[in-house]
Amino acid sequence: MKKALYTLLFLFIAGFATAQETNETEFKISLGDTIVWKPFDNCNMIGYNIKGPKVINFKPIKYGDQIQIIAKTAGKSSIIATCNDNDTNAVANITVTDPNDTPSMTEIPVKPETQAFTSTYSFTPPTDHFFVTINDQSTKFNETYVKLGDNEAFNDGQGIDRFWNVKTGKNWYYRPDAQGWTDDVDWEFEPFGESFPILNSFANEVNKDALSNYYVGTEKLTVGSSDKPMDIDCWHFFVDSEDGTVIQYWVDPANGCTLKRQINNDPAKVVTVYDLKYTRLYFGPSFKKGLHDTTR
Repeated sequence: MKKALYTLLFLFIAGFATAQETNETEFKISLGDTIVWKPFDNCNMIGYNIKGPKVINFKPIKYGDQIQIIAKTAGKSSIIATCNDNDTNAVANITVTDPNDTPSMTEIPVKPETQAFTSTYSFTPPTDHFFVTINDQSTKFNETYVKLGDNEAFNDGQGIDRFWNVKTGKNWYYRPDAQGWTDDVDWEFEPFGESFPILNSFANEVNKDALSNYYVGTEKLTVGSSDKPMDIDCWHFFVDSEDGTVIQYWVDPANGCTLKRQINNDPAKVVTVYDLKYTRLYFGPSFKKGLHDTTR
């Protein structure tokens, strides 16, 4: 689990537990602005953690029941406040803008010449024994999906780290600060089902009766770790819509799964770990040796 299911969140993620109450507040401020946020009306013990890029500085004031937030750079960030009195959370989602920035024009890629698509498209996604990590190149975060038998696990690279069993309903979340894998409410999870984005993107979004209008050939895509790279000759589809938006898909011919999806020239989402023969868990609550074992 240490190799691929990792989290980029500071300190702890107790606030993710589905059973907990979370209140969210949106702030939109300009570069250099200062605001004060009081997450709870009445709480004696509050912990603060930051999620996402460090576009702000903050410090506790008023004995810690409020925090002062200073916009440092343009971007988005969040602060999670946890009231340890009753184990509830409050989240401040902060967007920092630079008034001097001018909006950039969206770049639309030029569509290559299309080719006749003579193959047969079929979507047969993996249903078991998989370990798939998807990188969002715009946020730099990874989402990881793992399924082995009745056990499923999910990590969003930002602090959400879950493990559940679809047969027993047992459910856990990960707390690196104190208890490692921690019990959550039974059945408070959403099983993966038949598939998940981005693997099912092309299957769900594109008309399969006109694939020759979109097919522009094959392109090699490298997935897997640097020590075990795997090259896949993907079908490359270039779908242009009437509003001018362009979506490109790189599709695995073996199963119809989308391994890369890109809108216009924006940063793409791309599969970076693609193990469809995953047979052994190296993480999870069954590996926990004691109450305070935080080993992932």
